[in-house]
Amino acid sequence: MSDKICVFDVGTTGARSIIFDINGNEIAKAYEEYPIVNQPVGISEQDPQIWWNAIKNTCNRVMKKVNPDDVIGISASFLRGTTTIIDKEGNVLHPALTWMDEREESSGKEWQKETDLRRAIPKILWIKKNRPELFSRAAKIINADTYIYMKLCGICATDPQNGIMGILSRSTLKWDDELAEAYGLPLDLWPELYTPGDVIGELLSTSADSLGLKRNIPVVLGGGDQQCSALGLGVINEGQVKVTTGTGTFVDIVVDRPIDPAGDFPIFSWPSVIKDKWNIEGIIPGTGTAFKWFRENFSQLQVKESEEKNLNVYDILTTEAAKIPPGSEGLLFLPLYIFRKGTIHGLGWNHNRGHMARAIMESAALSANMYLGLVEGMARVKTAEVRVDGGAMNSELWVQIFADILSRKVFVPEIKDGAAMGAAILGFYGCKKYSSIESAIERMVRFVDVKDPNPGNAKVYKTLKRIFMPAMLDVYLKKRVTKNL
Repeated sequence: MSDKICVFDVGTTGARSIIFDINGNEIAKAYEEYPIVNQPVGISEQDPQIWWNAIKNTCNRVMKKVNPDDVIGISASFLRGTTTIIDKEGNVLHPALTWMDEREESSGKEWQKETDLRRAIPKILWIKKNRPELFSRAAKIINADTYIYMKLCGICATDPQNGIMGILSRSTLKWDDELAEAYGLPLDLWPELYTPGDVIGELLSTSADSLGLKRNIPVVLGGGDQQCSALGLGVINEGQVKVTTGTGTFVDIVVDRPIDPAGDFPIFSWPSVIKDKWNIEGIIPGTGTAFKWFRENFSQLQVKESEEKNLNVYDILTTEAAKIPPGSEGLLFLPLYIFRKGTIHGLGWNHNRGHMARAIMESAALSANMYLGLVEGMARVKTAEVRVDGGAMNSELWVQIFADILSRKVFVPEIKDGAAMGAAILGFYGCKKYSSIESAIERMVRFVDVKDPNPGNAKVYKTLKRIFMPAMLDVYLKKRVTKNL
């Protein structure tokens, strides 16, 4: 028997199932995007059933390639800050409000005005205020992870990475009586807290049958996607840093204690999946989705070509971008896409699609560089290397852009689904196949490429970096030019 772990990676726009072996090799993978639902501006809701449907569909696909007897357990990573309520029978009472929902926020700056940056609370309070007839029936407040764990093993559970967005105490990592009273959200409304790596239950028979898995295998608590990503890159010690570019760009540095965020950009202090460690995280949401937006709205011919030739459309777009010199000949994109403040600077007659594609790619790296400087200052460290993951790292050009803009060695992992790898490590550890997280990392995490900064490119970007942060801050703090149109 060859021990394997089934990992569910539940994201913002889709979910994947991945089978890993004990050496960290990816045995099988399947991905499914969620159905697209047109919603009013500022509203971002998801029916939790779509998460479960995507998991079922992708798990059945990967299990056609794997012997169910070899799968010894399940673990998962999840999008964070997406929440709703259920009744005592476990029925969802209202679509989940995702982390991108803006209904209690007039601009990105409002992220800074919530008590201790607790992103889930205003969403639940919105339901309480605007759907009182539903809230009166609420038995539990749940996150994406809670919903999936209920489906898998019938346990209403969550992790500290989601809990900190609710009423979790920073000092004890338990539910906080004072916060519960302050917000009128009693302790008994919240799920049971577990520690990443804990076995929380066994796979229910009905769920096993619908997933194509063996019954009664252990379900191991995973964690938030970015914290699992850090683990999947071996970023677990103080001063280590990682950058993820997928739906957005996330910069995480490991520290030994929570640090109160300072400054104007959203920076968060999250519990790590590693005991007694914290991740200080800067976020620019929408960098990856900006590239997707560009593909869908301005690259129809390239999409058609990719379909006819069975190519990845992003490979076609990055080939165009590679022909453009660093700095995109003065074209600068500010990726404030989620706040409807995305801005193009320096647009001229000489710019074409390749310039725009490269400017979007550069904006993700410029965002990462901005946050890297901020979190290094907060942690009082200076890093010499950065570990990276996410879909953007499938592009050699994009990786080199990161190295050039960050002016650091960039380490690229064999498995670029870092969150899934982190969940796999927790799964094998929870199933007692490794005696420590460190030993699992040593055996499972491998880096296959290192990019050094190109001195010439770095020199060009040095000027651009000085321009980027003040321009971002200026646009970010101001009201939308178009108001709420």
